[in-house]
Amino acid sequence: MKFLWTTLLLCSVIAACSTSYPKKMHGTWNMRQVYDNSVNVTNIHNPKNDRWVTFFKDGSFKSGGAPYGKNGGYWTLTETNNILFLDSNAGERDDSYWVVNITKDSMDWSSAKSSFTERFRISYSKGQ
Repeated sequence: MKFLWTTLLLCSVIAACSTSYPKKMHGTWNMRQVYDNSVNVTNIHNPKNDRWVTFFKDGSFKSGGAPYGKNGGYWTLTETNNILFLDSNAGERDDSYWVVNITKDSMDWSSAKSSFTERFRISYSKGQ
């Protein structure tokens, strides 16, 4: 019986530690910093410190905050290389690809596949 409880406990710990990136992304993230070619431009891209993005389990997202306002669309994440694709409702020109790195309550985006994102690096913190 002791072996069974130990095995069950070990399996649950392993399962909790191996949460996949898509599951880790679910929820609201608050923008912390924006860099354009290594220059901190947070005051331009998030002047009111109110930008956010929410990733839903159904593959949709919503975002908002000054100076760009609200947006939404769909997201996918390729786990083999952590490529996030945002298919924006604002149109094809607003779609983007990012390499995502998630640690406990922090998410960083860097350039992937598109000239739109190649200059930028963005960091987020998990919202409440």
